[in-house]
Amino acid sequence: MEDTYKYANNNIKLLLKFKGWTREYLCKKTGISMITLTRRLNGNGANWKLEESLSISKTFKMPVKDVFFTQLIPNGNTEQNNVEKGA
Repeated sequence: MEDTYKYANNNIKLLLKFKGWTREYLCKKTGISMITLTRRLNGNGANWKLEESLSISKTFKMPVKDVFFTQLIPNGNTEQNNVEKGA
């Protein structure tokens, strides 16, 4: 996988967990097949296509740059909490 999308898979998995959505639900909302989604999230096969990126971002109601190019950190992450507290 190219570095350009290095955060995409973890971010999508994190967002699914945060929203309480299944991969099946995301597939239904985006029109991406389960096989394609699974391959992309597991890092097998081709990189994310532009249409897939747009559809996923729209479904999560987030900018493409936030889902695919920015590392999302859950609030419970202790390292992030320590950074925010100045520890």
